[in-house]
Amino acid sequence: MKADDRAWLTLGEASRILGVDPDTLRRWADAGKIEVFTTPGGHRRFPRVAIEHMLPRPRARHSLLTALGEPPDRVAAELRRRVRSGIGSLSEQEWHARLDDRSLAWFRERGRRMGDLLLGYLDTQRRGGREQLIGQAEALGTEYGIEAAKRGLSIAEATQAFLFFRGRFMSEIATVAKRRSLDASQVAALFEEADRALDGVIVALVEAHRAAPGRGRR
Repeated sequence: MKADDRAWLTLGEASRILGVDPDTLRRWADAGKIEVFTTPGGHRRFPRVAIEHMLPRPRARHSLLTALGEPPDRVAAELRRRVRSGIGSLSEQEWHARLDDRSLAWFRERGRRMGDLLLGYLDTQRRGGREQLIGQAEALGTEYGIEAAKRGLSIAEATQAFLFFRGRFMSEIATVAKRRSLDASQVAALFEEADRALDGVIVALVEAHRAAPGRGRR
């Protein structure tokens, strides 16, 4: 049997695997925080399985949209359809009527860019790439907050408009999950990442609106 296959580990071996000082592991054992066996000679032996159980678990890899058979451009097209189909309810809001065609076009164009960035964020596992994409999305949130204040929208109204977009975005992610019959862990991962990204954007929006000169106060 190889040394790595042994069921029991010495104090030194166990502490090296965990990356802690032997005295620390000894205290844990004395406090009953980890299973330990003491030999007749007074030497501590630790079950390998107990030591390995204490190691941090690697985070599950995110299910990329492309890997699920859902190219981001296809999801983006469906997201835009959802947004267009819901514009009727949004246009019923009093503040929406105060925006001219140029302003509405500006917000729609930023919304499309936002959707593309967020979908790109969900579709890549490269840390640097993800940070860059979410940074650009948050920068758009800042632009959105400044423009909303300039056009006389209050924070509540600007947030309401963004929540409309957020609802459509999350609805499309839910549709992807249903269409691909994802398991619970995959669904949770997609929603967790989408929520994290959208939360960062809305925070940037609110902060920019508050800092904008002559911001809307309705």
